[in-house]
Parts: sequence; C-alpha cells; structure tokens
Amino acid sequence: MMTRIENWDESFLDVEDYQVERALTNAALDAMRRARRFGTDFVVEEDGKAKSLRPEDTAPYEKRLLEDLDRLNRKISELEGNSSWLFSLNEKPKS
Repeated sequence: MMTRIENWDESFLDVEDYQVERALTNAALDAMRRARRFGTDFVVEEDGKAKSLRPEDTAPYEKRLLEDLDRLNRKISELEGNSSWLFSLNEKPKS
C-alpha cells in the first residue's frame, strides 16, 4: 500500500473550519493557564514524543498560540465580511 501525500492550501476551508481551529486554540491556551494557576506540568508533543513542561516554560508555546489565535480571528472576520451575499431561507437583503 502506498501513501499519497498532497499539500493543501487554505482555499477549500470555510469559516466553520477556522472557528473549529480557533476553539481548539482557545482550549489549549486555557489548559496552559490552568496548569500555571495550579502549578502542574503541561504536556506537549514534539517530534513524536511527549514533553512535560513546567508552568514557567510554556511562554513560547503560549506566544505561538496567541499569534495563531490572532491570525484565525482575522481570517474569520475576513470570511464573515465576504459572506454578506449568503442568505437563509426567506431572508432578504437589507436595502
């Protein structure tokens, strides 16, 4: 059996896909903040291996997640702004 790998771009993603990714990013940030608040380790996967981080060592990961969150929020706003032509059943455009 041969595995076929394709590089995808973001052209086929819609606003719901980005909202799901944003929810996952928010959940990871929340987990990091809870680990810091309760003084417990936070576990990440790097190079296929689990790595336990002390609360004070999560800053680079949190920074990356916050940058991702900012990017996702911008993309969602952009897509929601461009979807003004979509209407639900019996919904009429504003004049």
